[in-house]
Amino acid sequence: MDQLHRDEITVAMNWVIRTCQQIVRERSHKTFWAPAGTTDGTPTAEQFMHTAREDVLDKLQRIVDGARSVMRQIEHERAKHKQ
Repeated sequence: MDQLHRDEITVAMNWVIRTCQQIVRERSHKTFWAPAGTTDGTPTAEQFMHTAREDVLDKLQRIVDGARSVMRQIEHERAKHKQ
C-alpha cells in the first residue's frame, strides 16, 4: 500500500508541476506574467484581476485542490489501517 500511496502522491504532484509549467509557457514572458490584453490595449483594474484569476489563480487552485483531496484520501486510508 505504501507504494500505491507514493504513486498517487507523485501523480498528483506532477499535475501541479505540469499546470505551473503550462501557465508559465502560455501566460508569461521571460517568467513574468503577461496577461492577455483587451481590445483597447489598456485593461482596467477589474479586467486585470479577472485575467489574473482566469489565467493563473483559478487553474492552480483547481489542481491544488485536487492534489489536496488525494492527500486527504491517502491520510484517511492510512489512519483506517493503523486502527
